Amino acid sequence: MTDLFTISVDAVEGTTLRGRVHIINPDAAAVPKGRTFPASLIFETWFPEDWEAPSTVEVGDEDPFVTAQRPEMEAMIYCGRKMRVNEEGFLLSYDGLTVLAPRQRAEDVPGRRSSSGYDGISTYFTVAVPEEDLVRHAPSVVTSYEVGPLQNVPLVSEVIRFNDGDPLTDEELAQQVADRGGFEDEEVDLYEEGWELIVTRPFEERPYADITFTVTDARYLKHLIPGLRWRTATWR
Repeated sequence: MTDLFTISVDAVEGTTLRGRVHIINPDAAAVPKGRTFPASLIFETWFPEDWEAPSTVEVGDEDPFVTAQRPEMEAMIYCGRKMRVNEEGFLLSYDGLTVLAPRQRAEDVPGRRSSSGYDGISTYFTVAVPEEDLVRHAPSVVTSYEVGPLQNVPLVSEVIRFNDGDPLTDEELAQQVADRGGFEDEEVDLYEEGWELIVTRPFEERPYADITFTVTDARYLKHLIPGLRWRTATWR
């Protein structure tokens, strides 16, 4: 999946996290405002899909409180539940070895199957999970979530000067602004006009929004330490 944002953790105080969402993809020029977004960020860092994910949790050292929710949360975040199966057709736990009790045959699992295969641990198949499930569950993890206005968005005057290439006089700049029916201090559309200028700037000078969210239990934030930064494809 294509990365859409970079997430930075600035501070964690009890059950509240403060951080930033940095815009790194012109196709995602707005920060998601639903509580499903911070809920997804919490769980994707607890249970990274690859070695580059920023989890600070060592294998086997996950907090039992959060680990117990892994099957349901991963299924909701990725809109699919991975079901592991042994050679006899019975469902297995996440370790790919232990048969679930009571025993259940794979053929009896309801739902639409979206993929199947072998991932080096066991044979598996994936059952589709409705997106609405995460929407309904997110409030039990995140009690409040606030998104600030985008910062460092280029102004019309900055984009005009950048696109022109040659230095413009104040009069020439004013004329170009007038021709497009805008104002010099008006912010541009990131996707339509500002992206070529944005990518020339240092990371810290690119657009971002401050975020603050509070969770129902501090253990959800145990692994999110100040200074942590990662890229994410989470979009909702």
